Amino acid sequence: MMISTKIGSALSSASRHSSRSFASLASLNRYCYRSSDEQMMTMTPPTTVGPHLPLCQQQKRYLSMAGMPRRGYPQYTMFSSDSALSMKAAMPVFKKAGMDGVAVERRGKMMLEFVPRNASGSGFAWNDKTIFSLTVEEVGLLLSQLPGNAVELSHPTFSSDDGAFGQESQVTQVSGDIVEKVLTVDPGDGATMTFKVDYVTNGVGGQTPPGFDGIPSTPLEITIQAGEFEVLRSIFQTSIPYILGWNTTMDIASAAAISRGLSDGGSMY
Repeated sequence: MMISTKIGSALSSASRHSSRSFASLASLNRYCYRSSDEQMMTMTPPTTVGPHLPLCQQQKRYLSMAGMPRRGYPQYTMFSSDSALSMKAAMPVFKKAGMDGVAVERRGKMMLEFVPRNASGSGFAWNDKTIFSLTVEEVGLLLSQLPGNAVELSHPTFSSDDGAFGQESQVTQVSGDIVEKVLTVDPGDGATMTFKVDYVTNGVGGQTPPGFDGIPSTPLEITIQAGEFEVLRSIFQTSIPYILGWNTTMDIASAAAISRGLSDGGSMY
């Protein structure tokens, strides 16, 4: 009789836990997307019952916990004796599409920040950094060519090359020869890799871009080791779907496809 009572109590407890679990799943059945200007868009996808929730639902569940931050700033920084190279991601901007959809309004970018060491030799002059932004295609080019071949990329300084996180470049071309911001990546001995950024006019480096207040800290270069390059390459590879917004929109499209399949009786054939 004592064993039967314990079993009955355990079953009752499991039933209450199951009810709470399904209620929790129902409450998680909303997706939120925050663009860079903090505008919120919401939509309600189909209810998913089971242990495997779509990625966006999982992310919302984690971010909605008490005290959890709602923003993240992924960053990887490599240091040398004279300068530092920091990688950051500028996420895509989303927009509302139709009645209950979401689409990518502007792709994200991968940002390379070159930072010189302070004149005193202690620490780095983070306010004097030079940013080179990479489109997803340029990231793909680096992945396809490195470490076997050298790569050179150039951006005209009158473009919004520094437009990460909604900030437009303050450097504008007004007259004369175009000053380009040039990134070169050269393989070295022992699987090292040298990244260099400079302002160039007609093949001559060390230029000052028009509208620039003062003397730029360029050229800046840093040689990274083989292990650091492997980390950098891995970040490049895994970041492509995020800066495209592909993973987010695919999660939503998959949830919608599941909803259609279940509403049609669960049979697709």
